[in-house]
Amino acid sequence: MKNIDTKQLLDELKEKLLHDHLNATQIIEVKNVFVKKHITPIYDQLKLAPINEKKELGNFVNIFKNQVNELFDNILEQTKIEEENKQHAISYDVNINSTHLTKGGLTPLSLLLNEVMEYFKRLNFQIVMGSEIIETKYNFDHLNIGLNHPARSYQDSFFINKSLMLRTHCTAQTAMALENNKSNDIRVVTFGSVYRNDDDDATHSHQFNQIDLLWVKEGLSIKNLKWLIDGLLKHLFGAEIQTRYRLSYFPFTEPSFEVDMTCTNCHGKGCPMCKHTGWIEILGAGMLHANVLKAANITIKTALAAGIGVDRLVMLKYGFNDIRDLYSNDLRIIEQFKRKG
Repeated sequence: MKNIDTKQLLDELKEKLLHDHLNATQIIEVKNVFVKKHITPIYDQLKLAPINEKKELGNFVNIFKNQVNELFDNILEQTKIEEENKQHAISYDVNINSTHLTKGGLTPLSLLLNEVMEYFKRLNFQIVMGSEIIETKYNFDHLNIGLNHPARSYQDSFFINKSLMLRTHCTAQTAMALENNKSNDIRVVTFGSVYRNDDDDATHSHQFNQIDLLWVKEGLSIKNLKWLIDGLLKHLFGAEIQTRYRLSYFPFTEPSFEVDMTCTNCHGKGCPMCKHTGWIEILGAGMLHANVLKAANITIKTALAAGIGVDRLVMLKYGFNDIRDLYSNDLRIIEQFKRKG
């Protein structure tokens, strides 16, 4: 057994591994076969060898085994490097048309937001986007929402700690934009996700989208508010849309109004969608409360504000019955709106 020509075996093995273009997995398989064929039998003979020959034979088989392992390790490492280089060398032409990807499209939410922003851009409103995590002073204190207001309870809002929370309305961003603003004509519109601790169903969601607007200028009145809101709704739903304003209450406006528009389903005639009233409540608005202006260090006495639920507008404009469909990532829905983008 000691007369075995290990150099010849190793040379034959090396030639096979290098010239057969084997991958890493195949190389390991070849090694296993070689060990069983040429090394394992030597160990079997070692067990039967005379005691005076075992040491010499044992040294021989260990040296041979180490030579085999070293050869395999070197070739395996070289093969892995070559395979990695081949993968990195592959070039891609990004201009080649894909065979499996289809053209994307804007979601109904994005489409409607684009329409709304187009309206306010024409009126020189500044579009502001801020963090969804905001200080409670901007979400509540600066908006005339006192410590005892229900919205400040942990059951109604998502608090991170006592001073930070997920915003419950985008009015928080308008409050930040208003603070110490020295302009005599401040026009700001904000939009984005807001959060309320609510149970999800067909018409409610713990997260939804909102638009808030603020216009600060001396001499503004309810007439300006109605002109601005009516113009937006006609821009979105058509010139035939009628509106009505009902007195309501919001902490940050005085007077405050709930704004209704004629039902888009029955056009004011009455149907189950509008509960046979012909009207659908669409947004809240009013003249900005003096305490909000004071908290922002604004000396101008008149300002108007409004908050609009984007999801509700989308459902009315495009005929959705379940708010959850807007966030389902259903490609069948996106497909229907491609042509509108």
